[in-house]
Amino acid sequence: MSELISFGAGVNSTAMTIMLVNQGWSGPIVMSDPGVEWPETYCYLTYFEREWLAPRGLAVTILGADYRALGPGRDPRTLIEYCEHYRVTPFPAQRWCTAGWKTDVLDHWCAANGNPTQLVGMAADEAHRQKGRACPLIDRGIDRKGCIKIIQAEGLDVPQKSGCWICPFMGKRQWHELYRRHPDLFERAARLEEAATERRGIRSSIHRDFTLRELEVQFRDQGAFLGDDEMDSLLEYRPCICSL
Repeated sequence: MSELISFGAGVNSTAMTIMLVNQGWSGPIVMSDPGVEWPETYCYLTYFEREWLAPRGLAVTILGADYRALGPGRDPRTLIEYCEHYRVTPFPAQRWCTAGWKTDVLDHWCAANGNPTQLVGMAADEAHRQKGRACPLIDRGIDRKGCIKIIQAEGLDVPQKSGCWICPFMGKRQWHELYRRHPDLFERAARLEEAATERRGIRSSIHRDFTLRELEVQFRDQGAFLGDDEMDSLLEYRPCICSL
């Protein structure tokens, strides 16, 4: 085994998988699961495996609790469980969440399986984010729009952008979507912020510019008046390098 697909169940990694398999590639497809992806991402993972991978004799290897327990952190808990236990929130400047629940876990799996090259689903319009990594989409000049075309050409639905629902790089538009689609998860994230603030004695929010309770008031009072164009004009989601 010399290569593996680093899969995130988002647009780019799904398109990369389709492209490589259609070109004759066959090998492990591995997803390091922090346990806090959006529910739609887990749904799409099941859909993609059933509709496209399984007929080709392929499946995704999920690195969950068992693999997290073997990794550098030795902690089997999901990211949200860890944060709730220690009353901490993800911090964008350090990105310890990305390392501990994504890259380190995948690197540990690779070390135990012959250190294959990780093929990363980074599109050509984001080439600056993954210098020095093996990125087949960048090598072929395929941008995000091209990725969408690859997926649609297979008759498949296009997944939403992948990422954790407590990601500190989410903007107001994504938090509004979480509040609207999954109020239970929004509430869980808001309570985490409150617990972290109580523990530290100073404001501790997932996003540096606002707290989720502040957003909750805004969404409750103004959400019904925010059209799609207005929401699109709010802060855009700048995903971590783990969100592909």
